[in-house]
Amino acid sequence: MAKRFRSGMAAAGLAAIAAGLAGAASAAEPPAPVTSQASIPAEQQQRPNVLIWMLDDVGFAQLSCFGGLVATPNIDRIARSGLRYSNYHTAAICSASRAAILSGRNPHTVHLGGHAASARPYPGYDGHIPASAGSIAANLRQAGYRTYALGKWDHLPTQEASPAGPYNQWPAGQGFDHFYGFLAADADNWNPILIRDTAPVAKPGDPDYHLNHDLADRAIAMIGERDAASPMAPFFMYWATGTAHAPHHAPQAWIERYRGKFDMGWDEARKRILKAQIAQGLVPKGATLAPRPEGMPAWDSLNAQQKKLYARQMEVFAASLSHADEQFGRILDALEARGELDNTMVIITTDNGASAEGGPGGLHNEAFLVTGDYPNDAENMEFYDRWGGPETYPHYSFGWAVAGNTPFRYYKQVTHEGGIHVPLVVAWPKGISARGELRDQFVHVADIAPTILDAAGVTLAETVNNVKQQPMDGLSFAYSFTAPQAPEPRQAQYYEMHGNKALISGDWSINTTHRVRTWDNSSAGVPDEPWELYNLKRDPGQGRDLAQNQPQRVEALATIFEEQARQYNIYPLGDVSDGVKETMRQVQADFQRRKGKWRYSGPVGNIPALASPPIAALGFTMTATLGLADTGVTGPIFASGGQLGGMGLYLREGRPVLILTSLAGATTELAAAEVLPAGNNAIEFTFSNAHGSPEHAVTLKANDRMLMQGTVDFALPRSFGISEVFGVGIDNGSPVLAGAPADKPLAATLSEITFDFTASQASGH
Repeated sequence: MAKRFRSGMAAAGLAAIAAGLAGAASAAEPPAPVTSQASIPAEQQQRPNVLIWMLDDVGFAQLSCFGGLVATPNIDRIARSGLRYSNYHTAAICSASRAAILSGRNPHTVHLGGHAASARPYPGYDGHIPASAGSIAANLRQAGYRTYALGKWDHLPTQEASPAGPYNQWPAGQGFDHFYGFLAADADNWNPILIRDTAPVAKPGDPDYHLNHDLADRAIAMIGERDAASPMAPFFMYWATGTAHAPHHAPQAWIERYRGKFDMGWDEARKRILKAQIAQGLVPKGATLAPRPEGMPAWDSLNAQQKKLYARQMEVFAASLSHADEQFGRILDALEARGELDNTMVIITTDNGASAEGGPGGLHNEAFLVTGDYPNDAENMEFYDRWGGPETYPHYSFGWAVAGNTPFRYYKQVTHEGGIHVPLVVAWPKGISARGELRDQFVHVADIAPTILDAAGVTLAETVNNVKQQPMDGLSFAYSFTAPQAPEPRQAQYYEMHGNKALISGDWSINTTHRVRTWDNSSAGVPDEPWELYNLKRDPGQGRDLAQNQPQRVEALATIFEEQARQYNIYPLGDVSDGVKETMRQVQADFQRRKGKWRYSGPVGNIPALASPPIAALGFTMTATLGLADTGVTGPIFASGGQLGGMGLYLREGRPVLILTSLAGATTELAAAEVLPAGNNAIEFTFSNAHGSPEHAVTLKANDRMLMQGTVDFALPRSFGISEVFGVGIDNGSPVLAGAPADKPLAATLSEITFDFTASQASGH
């Protein structure tokens, strides 16, 4: 029977360790360390470890065990040892799903009905998780678990992702003992901007570095750290790779494995995937493909160059996902070697359907999504041989997203099945006897947390951080572990994303179609679109709208939607453009609070764009005191962005140089004629930025002497990238200056730094 988790006394603690040292081993015969599950007391073994792999932007049809064409043997390994759920649904975007899976509540209940970066000032959308909605990690930690989060963490207000905090929505404030990862919607897998707990850290110096390999190393190390305690506590680990969100980055050897594998194109891929899905029982016999969305061309209509380019895009995506699967396999192997895998509940899922944000032609740099200036095929083709490497930040064409969501309609950000119906794999050899079986009961992302509590025998805590807890909206689906034919306990489940609405009840769904060009952020308003009606059992691709034939059913389901809308803070609805407007309002308010001046007493890095000085938007004067012990220093005075879109004032062997990089990696610079002298230097740097003009007047004075004066011709993009940050005295992530080491502080003293935009504001620029 499904459980709705409500507040109550925490479950009884683990059995007490016997007191006293009588009978302890002598110094000559020290006790053996606790290093395997077999060494753990029986009462401690009763609670399973829990390992969640939260994939990113992976569709229902992309994993090999769901009929997909991407090899994921380690996910397949878990599927063979447990269960695949063919009727699992999430929210349609990452922040919302991640808040739901970790809290056990609906996205709007925890104020994340959309993405945290486009929050609006309403209870369902403001991005501030209430303290009464403590996380699964906080609950398990109170029951004796060690709790770890690794990888992506982006369901907190962007302005709170700076070193200044506050930290209540960071992993450290959400019940996790340790965190290692990034605070953004995506990350450069070659040069990520990393956080350990609440402090910035530099990436390891491995010349073959890739973020997913690093995340696996850290996960294995965290699991092993428990050896220092006896008895060894169970762990809860949330391993959230940025894969397969853009950028699709993979080692070249992995890309080569897929060369030519997608030359058949997305139309043929969809047919092959659907055939495999039907054969495996993942979709019903007779299921048909959803219609191609407007603007998606038939593969056969493309020219030879387009086919070559788009096939390459999918090769790289597949390589990135397979490479991530191998890293996950290393974690599984480590658990198996420790004797802990059998008593580990492994949950593999993704936050939403495959992403169409690459638009019709794909993007060699995802930052174009923010600017709205999309590259054409010829411009993308220039990066063909580098696609997936450090010189790109790529996203594939939306045709591959449609194929990745086979047989469903649409994709991420849309509340039709393609955006919300995704894979779920659950295995726990010690607790689930089924092997390689399917389950078709409806499961929602908010159901994961109560199911974990159910399996672990942990009751929802009465209080977390001294705050009384509200019920979880999710329902445990642990009943399905042993009852494949058991009826579903949920009557209906709502969905909403940027004005797209849906409700699923049994075999039926109602949907509205509002915004489906998800690569376009310029849409405005939420008109009252009519409800569509689909029978999901007979028509999972939602190709036959039955609303006109069954108006009474539509009315009944619409009534349920309205009830849930009022209960879960769905209103007022807003479009993506409303979130953009609110973000700009907050930026302008911050500018006014600061009176147009950003001041720093010394070096500081990892400042997200929304909390940083608007150096890409307005002209400014920067002043600082720079102390040099010698004259040959190389390093950043300030930097924003990186090698694929950025601005930095560097010292290069002691000589000041302004560096500007385009989203395509082209570099423009203006250097001083001489080096700065040793000792203290009073620096004054000016940069003009008249709207609409690519020409910028630049000056730099040191101790009232003019060292640099000139004009640079450079069209500044509106954004340097989704995950890029600003720093003074440090350049985090990929460096603006080619060849400079990432994350290395300037070897000088830097103080009294001010960025003054008042002159630009007064002139209307």
